[in-house]
Amino acid sequence: MGLLLEMIEIIYNLLIGLSRVTFNLFFGSWRRCILTLILVGIVAFVVYQYRNNHKNDYKNKESVLIKWFESLSQESRKKNESKVKELIRVIKAVGSIISLFFLDVGIHFMNLFPFWNRQRKRFKKEVKPRLRFKTWRSLLGMMGLFGLLSLMFSAYLTSIIRECLRIILSYVKNQNVYFDWKSLYLTNLFNFKILLEIPTIAIPLVLLLFFLAIKSAKINWEHYRNYNNNEHGDDRFATVRELKHQYVMIPDRKERYKGKSGIPIVHLTAFNIQGLTLSSRMVYSSNRLNKIMTNLEKNALLSQYKAGYYLVDQQTINVLIVGGTRTGKGESMVNPTIDIISRAKDQSSMIIGDPKGELSQASYETLRKRNYNVQILSFQDMDFSVSYNPLALAISAAKHGYYEKVQARVNKVAEAIYRTPKKNGVGTGNQKYWEDTSISLFNAIAIALIDRAAEAIKVGEKDAWETVTIRNVATFLTDLGSEFVFVDENNEVTSPDNEAAMRKTKLTHYFDTLRQINQLRYSKFREMADINFRSSDFASEETKGNIYSSMLSGINLFLQDNIARLTSKNNLNLLDFGNPRRLTIQFRTSANVALPNPYAFQTATINIFEDKAQRLGIKRTGKHLIKNAKATIDEAGYLTYVISPELPERTRIEVTFDSPNNEAEIFDHKYIFKATKEYERKQGRIVIDRYTRDKILLGMKIEVVQKPKATIFDKQSIEFVYSEKPLALFLVTPPNRNEYGFLFTLLIDQIFNANYEVALNGGRSNIRRIQFLFDEFANIPAVPNLSQKLSIALGQNFQFMLIVQNLEQLIEKYGQEETANVIGNSSLFSLIKTNSLDTNEKFSKMLGNKTIDTRKLAQAVLNEANPNVDQSTEKQELLTVTQLAKLQAGEVVTIRTVKARDLKGHKVTPDPVFAHGRTEMPFRYMFLDDEFDQSKTAADIGYKSLHRGLNLKALSINPLVTAAALDEWVKAVKAKKDTSFPTRYYKLAKKEETKKTIADQKEEVLADEFNTGLDLP
Repeated sequence: MGLLLEMIEIIYNLLIGLSRVTFNLFFGSWRRCILTLILVGIVAFVVYQYRNNHKNDYKNKESVLIKWFESLSQESRKKNESKVKELIRVIKAVGSIISLFFLDVGIHFMNLFPFWNRQRKRFKKEVKPRLRFKTWRSLLGMMGLFGLLSLMFSAYLTSIIRECLRIILSYVKNQNVYFDWKSLYLTNLFNFKILLEIPTIAIPLVLLLFFLAIKSAKINWEHYRNYNNNEHGDDRFATVRELKHQYVMIPDRKERYKGKSGIPIVHLTAFNIQGLTLSSRMVYSSNRLNKIMTNLEKNALLSQYKAGYYLVDQQTINVLIVGGTRTGKGESMVNPTIDIISRAKDQSSMIIGDPKGELSQASYETLRKRNYNVQILSFQDMDFSVSYNPLALAISAAKHGYYEKVQARVNKVAEAIYRTPKKNGVGTGNQKYWEDTSISLFNAIAIALIDRAAEAIKVGEKDAWETVTIRNVATFLTDLGSEFVFVDENNEVTSPDNEAAMRKTKLTHYFDTLRQINQLRYSKFREMADINFRSSDFASEETKGNIYSSMLSGINLFLQDNIARLTSKNNLNLLDFGNPRRLTIQFRTSANVALPNPYAFQTATINIFEDKAQRLGIKRTGKHLIKNAKATIDEAGYLTYVISPELPERTRIEVTFDSPNNEAEIFDHKYIFKATKEYERKQGRIVIDRYTRDKILLGMKIEVVQKPKATIFDKQSIEFVYSEKPLALFLVTPPNRNEYGFLFTLLIDQIFNANYEVALNGGRSNIRRIQFLFDEFANIPAVPNLSQKLSIALGQNFQFMLIVQNLEQLIEKYGQEETANVIGNSSLFSLIKTNSLDTNEKFSKMLGNKTIDTRKLAQAVLNEANPNVDQSTEKQELLTVTQLAKLQAGEVVTIRTVKARDLKGHKVTPDPVFAHGRTEMPFRYMFLDDEFDQSKTAADIGYKSLHRGLNLKALSINPLVTAAALDEWVKAVKAKKDTSFPTRYYKLAKKEETKKTIADQKEEVLADEFNTGLDLP
């Protein structure tokens, strides 16, 4: 026991001694205290900088090591492995990590040697002096420093002089005194007391040395002063530190992040084994090395963790990227951008140009797992494509009675087919005439088909709207425009021998008959069709034939069976991209549309509540989701309201009309609806999505709980479109099939215009951002009013990301003025690499200039020891044209135009960004191989198509029979007979035939068609 106490006492005394020594070492004097505080400050600053650079590494409190072991265990449980195999898996994973580490270290070590790293100095074209004083503060600081040194040196010299005087005085007095060598110790530099002890010696010495110090400081200031005042330009690239304050930092893979989706600006590797591996691949890459590293990462399950960070711009902006062929624009920008957008908590809908179909195949599974509704519009393999009827928007407007919208939307389709873009507004008058007449004729036939469908639906032809297709427009023109008929002055068919007979095409006769029936039974659609037809019917018969030929040449493509099937059905709701939750209710008090509707142009107040189920008879109050939202009823009596938040399982919707601006007739009207989520079921069980493992939501079933008595409601009066999934639409357009291009641009135009209209009528913005992302954008036909779309898109939550090979492509497609507007409306203007001289010159000029120092050496032959160095300043481009043409893989130059403030609200200067070195963009295959698997094919997706195997004759209209039936109907109406509109299953009446139902007619006609294999008679 005593020995133990002695040991404790010894240890205690040892610690006390060490603490005293340590304290004396760092705080033994005031000078040591100052040095210690300086050292502590430096260490604290270094630690702060490190944590600031890697702050995202510490946000997740859960240990990464624990998560890694859990993932290994889950992998073993999936495969039902034993404990021994699980242990082997762990050992294999640890071995893979160690192998990766040494492989990465080896690559970075070899990269230090010139024989391996063959890079040369590329961008630093200025040699600056090592010592440079930039401001007058440097002069004051230097004077202060030199003054302090002179004071210290004065104290040192004073101590030496005093000792020397003491020795001299002792010799005079014959005293035996030795020189005190302590006077030479450097500690005397800080012995300022001696200056007060011997002022007669110290003061002159201090003044002399201080004068020399000030003079020396001034000479050094003049010699090493920075004379570069940016006279020739002060442009520079933004620093990484500045970018971190201006943009949100997100993980570069796997993990979700808060807020809206973003556009990548630069990439930073993380301080972990994954980041080290990624940086190794960016430094050196080969197929063999990539396979080895990929296998090691998969064995170690490291690919599920971030390898770095992206700094992304989450604002709604337009982006224009220039990258030549084979420059890696898809690998470095397109694929990572799709990945970044899909990982946001507030996901955007995407419309992606996919010329070869590779993007859709590689990312389909990943996007489905991330809750995307993935659609593929493929003109490459149309049996594996979504169905798209270009006239679907017009049909929807017709169903709601929006006549002006029908005209506008049909006209948009015609413009896309026939109108040739004019570069810089230049076009020939002849060409415009044929375009205008073709557009008018197309509008006339399409609206006539809409009129026929609207009438047929009233008499029981349930699928009448499905007959409004461009294929039927084409068959109408070919069948009725190529045959002639003789008519009398009453437009009734007569014999050619009749002296009053007039020869007309059957198409002209059809529209003349429409005009007759419209005088007896008015229809706005018939009037619109007739007006459009008359604008193309003034020409002679020969010119009419040319007009018909011109129109047919534009839509001849739709007579192909594959295109006809694809465009005869539609399961692509264009409004779902930006407004996936829409409530549409028609309010009316009479079924007669001719009577005034008291609800038209009135203000409705919408309240939406969570409808909690009652328990034990007690009514529970749910959350008030939407409070007193206002909406205007349109002229047709429709309320259209876009719902922003996602709704619970059961919802109660209240609509009132108690606004003080409303009419008294409806002021006290109140409607209550109950909505319940509907899920897909199979044999009574809810179906689970195999990608997300969630229930498959079909929509919300809505029913009326309360309504005023004097109102009319049916199933067609209420439409509740509800979805919680963002849309991702891939547009597969083979580069070698240019004839399909106009459908591409038409769809873009329709998506934009349809959602823009809803956004303006609602909350002035789409509730979900719509991201257009088009690679090889200049290879598709010109998008109508592109610059206008870019300028108005941002406020309504649209975002465009356009990628071209060079600016000359845009100029050729859109003209010089339109291209300039496109560039001006792009918030980010990026260059990956191109060999276009004009494009590189444009970027070099936009980057600006900087002022550099130059030095010229003048050396005399006889005075080589004293060379004369002349310094001056010159202008230098931030990056020259040749430097831009030689950018390496992963390097991106970005010009910013609208970045006004950083994340904390401080004003910033939008300096250009140069992603290179530690900030360069990694390629997809380096870190996103799991998310975008290039080995996937269309067979792996198994995409189901609505129109696959469609019998086109089932949706066709026999124009000759339709025209003849219309003649008979006009005669019957004139004779005031009680007859209904003839459907497409109508057969020309015979006296001995009895009256048949629509179903009987349809069955008989389809049976005849099947037996004969011919068109309807």
